[in-house]
Amino acid sequence: MIVRRQLTAAALALAALSLPFAAAAQGAPAAKIKQGALTGAVVEGVEEFWGIPYAAPPVGDLRWKPPAAAAPWTGDRDASKAGASCQPARDGSQIEDCLFANVTRPAGAKPGAKLPVYVWIHGGGFTIGSAPGAFGAQTDGIQFAKEGIITVSVSYRLGRAGWFAHPALCKEGSCGNYGLMDQIAALKWVKANIANFGGDPTNVTIGGESAGGISVLELMLAPDARGLFQKAIGESSFGRLEPTSMADAQASGLKAAQTAGVSGEDAAAAAALRKLPLQAMPYTGPFTSRAGPILDGRYVQSGIAEGFAAGKQAKVPLLIGGNSNEASLFRPAATAVDAIPAARKAAAMAAFDPANGGNKAQMANDMATRVYITEPDRAISRSQAKAGVPVYTYYFSYVTPAAKAQTPFGAPHTAEIKYAFAGPKQQFADVDLPLAKAVNAYWAAFIKSGNPASAGGPAWPKFAPNETYMDFSAAGAQPHDHFLKAQLDWQEAEVKAGASASPTASK
Repeated sequence: MIVRRQLTAAALALAALSLPFAAAAQGAPAAKIKQGALTGAVVEGVEEFWGIPYAAPPVGDLRWKPPAAAAPWTGDRDASKAGASCQPARDGSQIEDCLFANVTRPAGAKPGAKLPVYVWIHGGGFTIGSAPGAFGAQTDGIQFAKEGIITVSVSYRLGRAGWFAHPALCKEGSCGNYGLMDQIAALKWVKANIANFGGDPTNVTIGGESAGGISVLELMLAPDARGLFQKAIGESSFGRLEPTSMADAQASGLKAAQTAGVSGEDAAAAAALRKLPLQAMPYTGPFTSRAGPILDGRYVQSGIAEGFAAGKQAKVPLLIGGNSNEASLFRPAATAVDAIPAARKAAAMAAFDPANGGNKAQMANDMATRVYITEPDRAISRSQAKAGVPVYTYYFSYVTPAAKAQTPFGAPHTAEIKYAFAGPKQQFADVDLPLAKAVNAYWAAFIKSGNPASAGGPAWPKFAPNETYMDFSAAGAQPHDHFLKAQLDWQEAEVKAGASASPTASK
């Protein structure tokens, strides 16, 4: 038996919630998919199959091409460890043979079990991150497996490899959003193969955080992804994201290529680009504006909120939300409050500082959080509810007592991930464990049925008709109707007036 990790006391407490899939498998687990046979590992009482290629290596002539089918293999493939990461190294170099899926399933799960499936898409600004990589302790799906859910984490091309447009490449066909193409290819792989792991290809939930959350909303809008999933979870999803125009993306690509010594827009230029090391085209400018969705007319056809408002999204149950200090990603200065034009300042103060406390740093962080996440979540929730499907909206504001001094403005970006997955590697403090159990139970219930209310905790009402958010705070899980209405109305008015620019990229 291959065993890689030890249970913690917190893991034992979480395991008490588990459904009857916890009996350890005898010997290394095996699975057979269309590509060939796999030998996995037993980890914390569940089974993992990591580093499974879901597409051909996008290298050589396949660089900057839509993903091709993965090749089959003979014999048993060792699937006990992760594949290479798509994340660039410190020197900018990248391993481009990195399109892998990782499957974590309940012990003893067999083909035909029809278990619910959760496909996780990692964040990292479309530039860094891996599956499960840096958040491996948080997103390996072990606790979900103990609750009868199969988790699939997927990698996708990042940075220049994944989000790059150049006239020479675009003349060949679909271009720019190679990372999104990879995600769709991974979902097609799941649909074709997950039953062999015991999963139900007709009960698939996609989920992701930050760039992964953006990807979830983009996949909901992408015609090529239609029918590949039945539910969606978006964490910190930047719902008012506007894609880069194709003209701007190609201009940027031309400039980067010229910096690396490649000129022209013909087939010779495309061939020369494919021979370049990716670090020959380094990024300049802020991290949050380096890579991301490009308006290509096929995979990305509009801004996210615009597409949802037009009813172009998949009509599937949606769980969406963000944290109370998403501004931690941007670190706004307190002086941002002073920069509000006089004509709008009185309304801002009434919404964000009704008690006249004068804490400009808190106000600046709250305003930025509403700009990027909380108000866009409301807009997306309204559109999805209008489409007639269930929407469940959350606000994660919990800060562990041990971290309050370091996080005075609220729960920072990414803080909710460990609570949603609540795996045995988390080692939650006793004071944090009840909320971890609660958040994980709501997520698991939604993944299984599309309704988090079956988790057994306080009832989580749908967003409509009272625009209800579930607040996960030190007081536990509590629903609030018309949540933060004054602040969100103020920000919505700013959007309509064009006063607050929509984010063009995110982490």
